[in-house]
Amino acid sequence: MEKLLLVIPNRCTGCNRCTYVCSAVKEGMFIPFRARIKINNFPHEGYSVPSICFQCPSADCMKACPEGAIIKNERGVIAIDINKCTGCGKCVTACTYGMMEQYESGMPYKCDLCGGSPACVAECNFSALVFKEPDSITRKQRAQQMKQRSTKGSPSFKRHELAVNILDQAVRVPRTPGYLG
Repeated sequence: MEKLLLVIPNRCTGCNRCTYVCSAVKEGMFIPFRARIKINNFPHEGYSVPSICFQCPSADCMKACPEGAIIKNERGVIAIDINKCTGCGKCVTACTYGMMEQYESGMPYKCDLCGGSPACVAECNFSALVFKEPDSITRKQRAQQMKQRSTKGSPSFKRHELAVNILDQAVRVPRTPGYLG
């Protein structure tokens, strides 16, 4: 059965360990700016919200690609065929979650779930990131998060808007020293 990557915003501490490990795995060095996962921090509210690629069932980035370079692989992961990509950027604009980005060369990059074992999940000490087979609760949570779309602005603007909306819907509880979500 297909596994889903999920965010539990109440558990995120904003430590950015996930961004460090992601960039190390994907870029070969610690460059959080190039991570395939992003953390949106709301310091005045005491919350952080990870932004992830939802591996959309009907991916806008895939529909927007004029070269057919955005594909759904055998595991159901939306991936980029770099050999077909021309670097036009239409996939970046089309992603309503801001999770498709481009290198200076124009080549896009996004999360590919690390071949089925996401490094960000393994590095998350507080289980704010979960990779598991879907059940009724996780399907509902994912669907609620995926409803938050932004069609205008840069990828970082779209991610911020998504995080604001997810945080607005999250159950916020007072944080205490023993709180773990």
